[in-house]
Amino acid sequence: MSRPADRFGRAASTYDGATPIQRQVAARLAERILDCSLTAPRVAEFGCGTGYLAQTLAPRLAPALWIATDIAPAMAAAARASTPLVAVMDAAQPALAPGFDLVCSSLTLQWLTEPAAALDGWRTLVRPGGRLAVATLLDGTFTEWRGALAAAGAGPMGPVFPSRDQARGWFGPETAIETFALHERHPSALHFLRALDASGVDAAEGRTLDAGTLRRAMRAFTGRITYQVLIAVETV
Repeated sequence: MSRPADRFGRAASTYDGATPIQRQVAARLAERILDCSLTAPRVAEFGCGTGYLAQTLAPRLAPALWIATDIAPAMAAAARASTPLVAVMDAAQPALAPGFDLVCSSLTLQWLTEPAAALDGWRTLVRPGGRLAVATLLDGTFTEWRGALAAAGAGPMGPVFPSRDQARGWFGPETAIETFALHERHPSALHFLRALDASGVDAAEGRTLDAGTLRRAMRAFTGRITYQVLIAVETV
């Protein structure tokens, strides 16, 4: 199984054309951050990808400093077109000094091996009274494709996402949390799988299907795909 850094790095040139949902989530997270009325904040972003969150939020937030980071060098390079200060960095081991008014991340947390530990590390970077703002995927994402696989006789496979209760438990009791579903349609299963690959997501998480099972799953796929999303904004 390839590492997320490798997969997303290979997808840097195709990511923007394959990720309308990711752009929508970044825009929604940006609105929740704007509700916090931060003034000239110092911002650290983890898993910036090609720069969706900075493109949406930075012009309206007028940050004093925005440091965007991504573990994939090719993604960081792509983000530099919209975010001047970009560093290659592992979100699970951030090499930044504390003192940020906002630490944020859109749809990266679910790819980390220990998301709760990563969040604890991000909190240490936020000044008292600052904000930690995160969007992540939940269980129920890709449920239609999982159903098609089950109908074809395949066992469970693909990315595993946390339940709503599990993800809520990563945040403090006073955290503003919302959950919602977004949907997209694909003309075929092949289109969906190619879009996932172009976005850096491994639909099988390193497993392989025999050709017959894959064909049955593709025939069972209806074209609709659900993304279950959680947004959390926590005052640290």
